[in-house]
Amino acid sequence: MVNIRRATLSDLESVYQIICDLEGCQLNFELFSDTFSANLSDDNIIYLIAEINNSVVGFLSMHIQRILHHEKPTCELQELNVLSEFRSKGIGSTLMHEAEKIALQNNLEEVELTTKIYRKQAQEFYIHLGFENTHLKFVKRLPTNNGSTST
Repeated sequence: MVNIRRATLSDLESVYQIICDLEGCQLNFELFSDTFSANLSDDNIIYLIAEINNSVVGFLSMHIQRILHHEKPTCELQELNVLSEFRSKGIGSTLMHEAEKIALQNNLEEVELTTKIYRKQAQEFYIHLGFENTHLKFVKRLPTNNGSTST
């Protein structure tokens, strides 16, 4: 049975592995650790952990924000990933339902998210959960101090 709970600093390494799996690369652990630690103390950032038998198998992050063109606060889901061997077992849906429950408890206007164009299964998953594709997202990488682009 899956257990959903708030993340703690002790989840750092597990969450790091899950996010590296999501991104398909090894991220800078020191920078990741700094961001994770800082965000844990921000009341507007919620990190949810899915665990089975005390092992972390999934992660979701949601950021509550006040945006001028929304009448009430809203939230954006930033990351969601379930380890591949645990997919298609309802864990992602359970994380999403918990995020919606938190959004309702906080009287938020809506839940927004983005996903990469090539992540077709994720898009089908979100549509299955009742999300609509209403926006296009544009990204421009900025140069680093040495003139190269960051990854």
